[in-house]
Amino acid sequence: MVSSAGDGMFLTAFPLLAAILTRDPVLIAGVTIASRLPWLVFSLFTGALADRMDRRRLMIGADLIRFVIVGLLGAAILTDTVNIWMLYACAFLLGSCETLHVNAAQGLIPAIVKSDDLLEANARFSSGQIVAAQFIGPPLGVAMFNASKSLPFIADAVTFAGSAALISTVPNEHAVTPPTTKLLTDIKEGLRFTRDTLSLRRLTEILAVINFFYFAANSLLVLYNEDLLGGGKATFTALSVGAASGTVASRFFLEKITKRLGTTRTLQVSLWAWAIATIGLAIATNPYTAIISHVILGIGSGWWIALNTTLRQKLTPTRMLGRMNAVSRTITWGIVPFGALFGGVAGRIFGLRGPFLISAVVMTSYALFSKRLLKPVDHAIHQQDIRA
Repeated sequence: MVSSAGDGMFLTAFPLLAAILTRDPVLIAGVTIASRLPWLVFSLFTGALADRMDRRRLMIGADLIRFVIVGLLGAAILTDTVNIWMLYACAFLLGSCETLHVNAAQGLIPAIVKSDDLLEANARFSSGQIVAAQFIGPPLGVAMFNASKSLPFIADAVTFAGSAALISTVPNEHAVTPPTTKLLTDIKEGLRFTRDTLSLRRLTEILAVINFFYFAANSLLVLYNEDLLGGGKATFTALSVGAASGTVASRFFLEKITKRLGTTRTLQVSLWAWAIATIGLAIATNPYTAIISHVILGIGSGWWIALNTTLRQKLTPTRMLGRMNAVSRTITWGIVPFGALFGGVAGRIFGLRGPFLISAVVMTSYALFSKRLLKPVDHAIHQQDIRA
């Protein structure tokens, strides 16, 4: 939560800073491209590392490196030497460290949480991150940015140091045994495991398409807010807070809706929530419609994140968790730069509303065919219940 609060400050101030440096939709989208490209380039490698080395130490190391990177960016802003290319480099380096931190964290959680408590733990974990990143961080980020453009970045650097200190107090249950194989062999094994486990492959495929078109639109959110909604910094913050509100609220009735509908149907409802939200964003002409749409989007995201994460953890042996997560993230986050580039080009050709309309069409199509798409996942859940 400490680190995520800093992320909230950073992620709110970052596009505001980028919008000062350029108004080109493609260059604005480039910031998202740079931050997500490491998932395509490095995630398989860092996922294999997370299955071979102490996961706590990897997380601490990633946070300390991010502390240095963001601190240097803050200094560049303070001395008025920052430019758009510096933002790209910073985003790429931070994204690289993120792949290591997230892959290690996803492997660590099942080692310190009982299997029956995983869904609740993941829901609390994601809710805590979102409260910090989207409730606490963004308002602070905007306020600090208004006071001094460098302040939210310096504050974010401090939170990384605090996060590293807190991770060092986590029980030493990193669930990693000394490696007996080569790193490349481990990476290949992770790829085969995800490819051959149909349920994991299908969850990955669905999220990859969703992320592509979601980020095609979302990478232009700062321009969408200002040029189509006529909103300012407060509205931009409210959009993030709206999504966070939905995600946090979803946690309180996740267990009830899952018991009532089952895991697969709840995933279907998540896809419908995304469809309704993207339709709202595509037709919105005022901030209120867009904010409500973000609340609905947050609800769908909250359910999907908790269920998807829990399913993947339960279907994967402990020794494979880092690599499985890496393969999934390589595809689902690695595709984001291409989605952001697509959105930037579509925004330049069709106008800013174009990427949002395209996203709405794709999300609605996936919701309509959700039952068929999630059939392998439903089969895996029933098989797991039988074994239990």
